[in-house]
Amino acid sequence: MRKIHTQCCIVGGGPAGIMLGYLLARVGIETVILEKWDDFFRDFRGDTIHPSTMGVLDELGLLKKFLTLPVNETEHISAYFDGRKRTIADFSHLKGVPPFIGFIPQWDFLNFLAEEGKEFTEFKLKMGTEAVDLIRDGEEIVGVKAKDTKGELDIRADLI
Repeated sequence: MRKIHTQCCIVGGGPAGIMLGYLLARVGIETVILEKWDDFFRDFRGDTIHPSTMGVLDELGLLKKFLTLPVNETEHISAYFDGRKRTIADFSHLKGVPPFIGFIPQWDFLNFLAEEGKEFTEFKLKMGTEAVDLIRDGEEIVGVKAKDTKGELDIRADLI
């Protein structure tokens, strides 16, 4: 069995897992992220990036690069009621950076964050790696048992 020791092990490569891994690696915390699938192409994944999220990307210095992706910038949402077009949401008044909701396939957003994470040696994303159990030492959880195409993996971490 292969063994890894890291400071943090995150189970799940969705937006929260990848972003947390990125943030931890950015401040020097060695992080392993386990993503069960070989890629991020899931139909059920969401596709909205809210102004508050883009504000965080801006604070991290990633917004300008993110907006080079094919992001559909939506300032208004309208619908027809009784044959009349009505605005039901107006994001242009939001005080966020920027004042719109971005629509982009979530796999593009996750791939973007994963690529940015590779800038840090502390960021390790293990695609095609499924967590199958927790490792316990008495009452304490000390790691994760995982499996990938090469077999079993024992990941010990200070934080799981």
